[in-house]
Amino acid sequence: MKTTRIVLLAAVLLGALPAMGSAATSISAGLHIGPSGHARVDIGFFYDDLASYGHWIERPRYGWVWTPRAVSASWRPYQNGHWVWTDLGWTWVSDEPYGWATYHYGRWYDDPDYGWEWIPGEEWAPAWVDWQEGNDYIGWAPLPPSVDFRPGVELAVSLAPEAFVFVPERNFLDVRVARYAVPRWDCERIYRGTRNFTRYQTFNNRIFNTGIPVERVQRFTGRAVPRYQVADLGWNQRHQQRIARNQVAMFRPQVERARVAAPSARPIARRAVLAGAAATAAVSAHRAFRAEQAARQQPQGVLRQQERAQRQNQQRAQVQQQQQSRQQQRLLGRQQRQAVQVQQQQARLQQQQGRAQRQAQAQQQQQSRQFQRVERQQQQRAQQQARVEQRQLRSQRQLQSQQQQLARQQERFQRQAQVREQQQARQQERFQRQARVQQQQQARQQERFQRQAQQPRPQRQFQQAQQQARQQARQQRQQQGNPGQGQGNHHRQRPPQ
Repeated sequence: MKTTRIVLLAAVLLGALPAMGSAATSISAGLHIGPSGHARVDIGFFYDDLASYGHWIERPRYGWVWTPRAVSASWRPYQNGHWVWTDLGWTWVSDEPYGWATYHYGRWYDDPDYGWEWIPGEEWAPAWVDWQEGNDYIGWAPLPPSVDFRPGVELAVSLAPEAFVFVPERNFLDVRVARYAVPRWDCERIYRGTRNFTRYQTFNNRIFNTGIPVERVQRFTGRAVPRYQVADLGWNQRHQQRIARNQVAMFRPQVERARVAAPSARPIARRAVLAGAAATAAVSAHRAFRAEQAARQQPQGVLRQQERAQRQNQQRAQVQQQQQSRQQQRLLGRQQRQAVQVQQQQARLQQQQGRAQRQAQAQQQQQSRQFQRVERQQQQRAQQQARVEQRQLRSQRQLQSQQQQLARQQERFQRQAQVREQQQARQQERFQRQARVQQQQQARQQERFQRQAQQPRPQRQFQQAQQQARQQARQQRQQQGNPGQGQGNHHRQRPPQ
């Protein structure tokens, strides 16, 4: 099948397509590098770059589409490469030089005339595929042009089972996943036992391919899924995607909407345009291949069913033998385990008895300690009560002594107040007597001064001397009777004139 298709296509296209030489116009004409270093291209860049790897065909429904050249009969999109988990979800790392464009932009569909064809698109994604999983298989198929997505909504796509690439779950993360792909004729059986897991999100204006939950993949592969980050790759290295450390480098330019010349009008792309007799021959070859494949599919299916039945019988016999040997091993193992369990139970009983004895001893010790603790607590309480009573007696005595002291202080204050009142009364009487004496003295002195003024001078001097003598004698008597008063009178006496 594979050889027939390749020979027919080569025979038809060998004379129709000239050799691809050095183009007069550079492919980079449709490439623009912005100030930030990020590349921008138009659809014309796809036309020129993919011309070396396939043919451009104008179809009435989708316009200009691209189909790969020199691929096997069992080839399907998203087959030659592997999956990695990145910060944008499940990302397809292609082994084909045109994979940077055809597996991250646009859509694929299976044309009945030409086979698988790619329609250019403007939005980049880690991969544009429909996911199915179940019965120990994972499958994916390219999304058709009629399917668009809404963020967070699970897509329900109706695709032919033959469009899917199914691989066993345990081989999903293999770097050569095509080696484990299920044949096309067996895809329908597997597809019936799977469920849909197609879901896309948007984060920071980027498409996130959720697909099969990574936790499920880790569970059925039995190993952790490595995490990578998608990085930008230079346009001159676009044909080979690189994985280094924790990064996946890809050429992912921004596609601008611009009117560009069709592939038939471009110096490079027009050499890959399939039209006229070459296109008719290609359609005839593809239809003949499809008819041959359909004719062979039915007898091959019967042979495969017979072979599958033989394999199943052999597998059943092997399974029965394995089950019998496992049962014998289980019986031996069960007997050994039972003997070991008996020994372990005896050891546990001995341990439990020793533990019970130790627990009884510990309980007795705890009880004796509790009794001692209770006695000490009772003694402490009695001592505390005695101390409390002593404190109460002491506080009562202190209160009585304080009350007595207060009573004595009050009596003392009363006596002191009476003494002060008596002293004040005596001082007032003394002051009054002194005042009367002074008034009498002043009156006598005035009388004396008057008599002296009337008497002659010698007689006056004699009288003054007598008065002074009398005053001195009076002062002496006063000092003997009341020393403080005498001193006061002495100080108040006026000097003789």
